[in-house]
Amino acid sequence: MRGLERNLNKKVIIGIIITAAIATTGIITAVIILQPQPQENVVIDSRITRLMSQGNIPSLSAGIVVNDTLVWSNGYGDQPAGLDTVYMIGSITKMFTATTIMQLYDNGSLDLDTDINNYIPFSVRNPNFPSTPITIRDILTHSSGIGKVDKPLWDFEADFINWANNNIGWNLTAWDPRPTLVEFLNGSLNPADPYYKSENWKLFAPGTDWQYSNLGFLLLSYIVEQIANQSYVEYLQENVLYPLDMTSTGFNYTDFIGRNAIPYEQADTQLVEGPLFNTYSYGDGALRTTVPDLAKFIIAHMNHGTYNNSQILQPQTVDLMQTSRFSLSGYELGGYTYSGQGLGWGIFTDNIIGHGGGTPGYLANMAFKTVSNGKYGIVVMLNKGSSLVHDSYLLDTIFPSIIEIFFDEAARLFSL
Repeated sequence: MRGLERNLNKKVIIGIIITAAIATTGIITAVIILQPQPQENVVIDSRITRLMSQGNIPSLSAGIVVNDTLVWSNGYGDQPAGLDTVYMIGSITKMFTATTIMQLYDNGSLDLDTDINNYIPFSVRNPNFPSTPITIRDILTHSSGIGKVDKPLWDFEADFINWANNNIGWNLTAWDPRPTLVEFLNGSLNPADPYYKSENWKLFAPGTDWQYSNLGFLLLSYIVEQIANQSYVEYLQENVLYPLDMTSTGFNYTDFIGRNAIPYEQADTQLVEGPLFNTYSYGDGALRTTVPDLAKFIIAHMNHGTYNNSQILQPQTVDLMQTSRFSLSGYELGGYTYSGQGLGWGIFTDNIIGHGGGTPGYLANMAFKTVSNGKYGIVVMLNKGSSLVHDSYLLDTIFPSIIEIFFDEAARLFSL
C-alpha cells in the first residue's frame, strides 16, 4: 500500500470494528473437549453472567478454538442460548466477502491492483480524484475513499423500517419500487444520480488514507457476482459454506425457525425487543450463524485456509490477508491495541487478528492470537445491539470486558 500512519478516534473505531460481542445470564449448554478445571469454569461463568446482568444482555453464546479444534463452547442467558442458537454477525460478514474475493484472486479471475472498473458495467471514481483508479486492494483495506453512505433504506425490508419508525424514532419511507443492487451502487457513487450525496466520498485519493466502508464491501460482493456469473449468495454457499460444512449459516431467518436469538436494543432504561429480520446487505452485514459454524470459518483462517481437509484458500493467500497493509495506532480495546489493517482483517498488537460486527439487536466477534507454538482464538455472539440506539456502556465497557475474559480463558486452555 502507499504508506500511511493514522491515529484513529476511539469512538469511530468502536462503532466500526466492534471487536467483541457476547451476551447472557444463565448457563444453558456446554461442550468441552479439553476439560478445564471445574473451579475455573465456575469463575468464568460467574464473571460472564455478572457482566451480562450489568449490561442488560439477554443471551450470549461463545466458543474457544485452539489450533484446529473448537475446544470449549457455552451458552448463557434467559433465552435458550447454545450451540444451535443462530445470531446475526453484522460486519463479520465482510470476512466472508473478503474470502470469496481472495478465492477469485487464487484462481486468477481478478487482480488486486487492477482498476475495479474492469470488473463492473459502470464507472466508480472519487469525483475529487477522477484520474486515480480504485482497486480491489483499496476496498479490502478500507482505503478506497468511499465514505459512510447512508444505507438503511437499502439494508432493511419495509416491515423492519415501519417497526423502527414506530419503536425507535425513525422517520423513513421505504423505497417503492426498490432499486436493484447495481442501481443502488451506481446511484450512490456517481454525482447527479438518485442516491448520491457529497459525503459518500472522502477527500483523499484512493490508497492514501483510511475510512471504514460498508458500501465498499457491498461493491465487492457485486464484483463476485460479475466475475462468477452467479449470485453472491450462491457463490458463497458453494465455495465457502458448503466446503466448511457450515450448515447453520445463511441469510434468511426463516431457514432457522425456532433457533434464532431474538434481537434487543437499549432505549433509555428499557430493553426493547425487535422483530426477526433479514437485510439486503449480503456482502457487508447480512449473515447469521452459530458458534460452531463460525468456529469452522476462523479455524480455516488460522490454519492456512484449511478446515477438516477442505481447503478454501491457498496458504500464501491467507498470509497475504493477515499481513498489515498500513499502520493504525492509538486505540485500546479489551487490553489489546489496534495496530493495522489487512485484507479484510483487523490487525492488533500482540499477534492478534480479528473482526467484529454489529447489526440491529446483535453483536459478534471473532479473533485469534498467534504464539510460538500455535494459535488460539474466540468467537462470541450476543443478542443486544447498538446500531439503532447507541449504547456506549455496552460497547466501551461491557463488551471489551467480556472479550478479555474469553481471551484469557483461551490462553489458559491453550496451555493445558
